[in-house]
Amino acid sequence: MKQVEQLDVSYSTDENRCSVFVGVCESRELFEQYWEKDYELLWDDYIGFEMGIDFGINTYDEDFAVMVLQKHSTTQIDEIVKDAEIFDIDALKRMYPDGLDRPYNAIIILHRMIYDGPIKEVQNETFGYFKFLGVFDSW
Repeated sequence: MKQVEQLDVSYSTDENRCSVFVGVCESRELFEQYWEKDYELLWDDYIGFEMGIDFGINTYDEDFAVMVLQKHSTTQIDEIVKDAEIFDIDALKRMYPDGLDRPYNAIIILHRMIYDGPIKEVQNETFGYFKFLGVFDSW
């Protein structure tokens, strides 16, 4: 992982909101490496995870995060959120009434974070394609 200094940015927190990202990742191993934290980097004031480097997020709370890699890619919202149903899925369906814009096999939900960064999608050479879908009510 490259060393990128933490950014002078702080995303709002709200225990009833979450930020939802989807992606296309080739393997479980790569998917886990994408969001796994490197605490030594964090302690030295660097961004400590690959997704953070891509989207400009310094860190996240693992206790309030859900990361699921599905076996098959899909454009169907009910399928991509399977095992990650902690937010207002109907609101997501209203945003994408005909399904997602392309097939995805990964979902990352950062609960208690309101992401409003400028980066909305990333094509990472190693880890795959990831896209920010929005901020939703959560429970």
